[in-house]
Amino acid sequence: MQDHLLATALEQTMHRYGGDAGALSQAARHHLSSPGKRTRSKLLFAATPNTQNIKALVHAAAAVELIHEASIVHDDIQDQTERRRGVPTVWRQYGANAALLLGDHLVAAAFRAVAEAEHIDPIKGSLILELSQSVSRAASGQHLQLTNTTRGEFKAFYNEVAINKTGALIALPLQFAALFNDFENQDTSSARRCGEHLGLAYQILDDLKPYAAPGNLAADEDMKHRVITAPVAACSTLFPKVDPFHALVNHASLRTKAIRQCQHWLDTALASARNEAAFLSAHSALVVENFITGQLTPMPIRETQSMPTYSPWRKHTAVRVEAV
Repeated sequence: MQDHLLATALEQTMHRYGGDAGALSQAARHHLSSPGKRTRSKLLFAATPNTQNIKALVHAAAAVELIHEASIVHDDIQDQTERRRGVPTVWRQYGANAALLLGDHLVAAAFRAVAEAEHIDPIKGSLILELSQSVSRAASGQHLQLTNTTRGEFKAFYNEVAINKTGALIALPLQFAALFNDFENQDTSSARRCGEHLGLAYQILDDLKPYAAPGNLAADEDMKHRVITAPVAACSTLFPKVDPFHALVNHASLRTKAIRQCQHWLDTALASARNEAAFLSAHSALVVENFITGQLTPMPIRETQSMPTYSPWRKHTAVRVEAV
């Protein structure tokens, strides 16, 4: 099926399940009217090129995206985010209670989308299991980040947050693809680990974005709220006796060393993702490699502190990862 037909079918399915929200329907339509980049569904579509049951695959892709949308709605409440994709967030437009309940509905809608997919009985139970575990891991990662309690283990804390909060929902389409590609072998452990490392790499790169303009770091929301991002974890690991937030804002030499440490962590995460991808189907491994080389491999950061530019992920495979 052509990409635009898949995209149309995906949006229709998402609105069918996500918009069927009773008293929350207006809030659901408001949120779903401004779609994201649909990276996760495109990753699933790209990794399952030979699937004959396109309708069921679209249901699975809708489930992946609905879970992602639920996480966004809930995160916006906790982060007090005012706008998302150019429009007011659900909590800002309809209140925190409505946003909380809409997020719950979108989770339920995701499970319904899988449950009503036809002609996939051999893997339906596994799909539901993977979906439920991903939701739990993402919730655990989000809660851990909100606690902001590292107990001095900054790198371990950061990895656990990123692998669960971000990695779980990037791993999910790879896990689904593994199931659709082989009904007989339902081991998705390599797909999960591969996606988790991709998520870790994505989160490191996302955390480095504010460092493109270090003069504005003091005004960055994560810095003001003292969130443990990758540079903060790196600075704390390298210089345990200094306040990492003050150091990153005010000391260029320490900031440079922290960024270099982040680049080392990024390289390690990508190497781990490639190692796990070797155990996937040949086509899925190629999709992962295209994702890495097109989206998660930055140019070296120069001493001037300018950030790299990133080449786009190959158009026929997918689009850029959107923030989680």
